[in-house]
Amino acid sequence: MGIEAKITSKGQTTIPAEIRERLGLQTGDRIAFIEVEQGFLIVPRNRPVSSLFGALAEYALPGTTIEDYERAVGEGISSHVESSRRKGGPVA
Repeated sequence: MGIEAKITSKGQTTIPAEIRERLGLQTGDRIAFIEVEQGFLIVPRNRPVSSLFGALAEYALPGTTIEDYERAVGEGISSHVESSRRKGGPVA
């Protein structure tokens, strides 16, 4: 199924080194979890979404454009921010 990681009793996990390397993640970087039909995308928040275009080619619907990805990421982040505001919590 791919690369796996274990979740601790506190809900924490370590992102495997291979995934961190492929996403270009460094200590202190932020990531976003974007819900999609097949599950969730882990999106680095340290670079533009355009850098991810084509990375999910095997999962993409035919005719998907960079604008579709940008809109989906924007909607996911906006949804997260709005949800956090409704709950009165900090916006991550």
